[in-house]
Amino acid sequence: MSKPQKDQKTRTLLSQVLRIFGVVVIIVLTTVAIITGIGWWAGWQTQGEFKSAIQISGLVLIAIGFLGIKGNWDMTRSFEYQYSMSVSKDESWKRIQRSMLDFTQGYAFLLIMFAAGGICMVIGMLM
Repeated sequence: MSKPQKDQKTRTLLSQVLRIFGVVVIIVLTTVAIITGIGWWAGWQTQGEFKSAIQISGLVLIAIGFLGIKGNWDMTRSFEYQYSMSVSKDESWKRIQRSMLDFTQGYAFLLIMFAAGGICMVIGMLM
């Protein structure tokens, strides 16, 4: 592989990692802002109330990630999906690529939500 191709792959990978990191940060900041707003509206007075709420929100984010995997699994294993893939005019290689893309997108969502939930839990523990 030539040097320019290697640099392009490195830049592409770095930009993907930075984009995923940005999404995680946005999810965490949004979650903390929502918890802060709820706490202010509910009149929470102690740090423990905020701490518990942020930790619980972290668990909820992780659960949402697992539900995303389950939803993706249920959708791609449904009769309608399997039938549509079998009657497609695409070559078998294209169908396999599409299935792999669906698979990786589901797990990418899980990893993003797991990272955001884990960060929220750490924030709650450090408070």
